[in-house]
Amino acid sequence: MRLSRLLCLLALTLAAGACSLFPTGEDIENELEARLRSVAGPWTGASPSLTLSFQLQEGSGGAVSGSGTMKETAAASAVPITVTGTFQRPQLSLTFSGMAFEGRTGVQGTFQGSYTTVGGISGPLHLTATGYSKDVTILLLED
Repeated sequence: MRLSRLLCLLALTLAAGACSLFPTGEDIENELEARLRSVAGPWTGASPSLTLSFQLQEGSGGAVSGSGTMKETAAASAVPITVTGTFQRPQLSLTFSGMAFEGRTGVQGTFQGSYTTVGGISGPLHLTATGYSKDVTILLLED
């Protein structure tokens, strides 16, 4: 009888320890919070008419900068871009310079969104050049 009680206690102890192998709701929340605290790292942007691939670094005072590429869907190849902006959590503001779109070079894109979910930030990318302005809805995702 004592042996069976001892085995039951051992089984319960092992089962309780096994449960701790899985993340708790608090663990998941802490991981998400840590990820949303920074925008540094690789990003992609997608819309029906263009794609972006860029890397962001964070500087002092909420400044962000980076570089990458932009490709219009109909274009043969991607063009290099630079990225500048700010991140005042959760507000992310980015400016993309050096874009080429709809036969125009020197296009600049501006984007503002609230970075509150790992599901990305969707909103208008406002494209401008001399005598040109267009909004393209884009989804930005941190890779």
